[in-house]
Amino acid sequence: MRNDAPCPCLQEGADETGEARDRYVSFVGLDCNGQARKLVGMLRPYMEQPEYSNPFWTLFAKKLSPISGPRHDELFLIHAHINILRDQLETLNDIEALQLLDKIEMECC
Repeated sequence: MRNDAPCPCLQEGADETGEARDRYVSFVGLDCNGQARKLVGMLRPYMEQPEYSNPFWTLFAKKLSPISGPRHDELFLIHAHINILRDQLETLNDIEALQLLDKIEMECC
């Protein structure tokens, strides 16, 4: 029995033309690197302001700007630390950053 219904994964969102986006078909039009840069910009105060300081933010800042060793892009680091980023942002109640993190996870990771 053939099922001609569209894949549910295509129903999640649409691009500016109204076409459904599916990261498993193509990353074209998703601007994953731009979204990652935007999220890192939203996270900078947590890394730079002493009142938010904790070992995770210190480590994450060092990984964004390593003195030695491998240098990874923002998207890779977000993907590699997605669960702890979510925990940290939930603790801080940063809804806007959490929403962008969720979007990055769904579309880009």
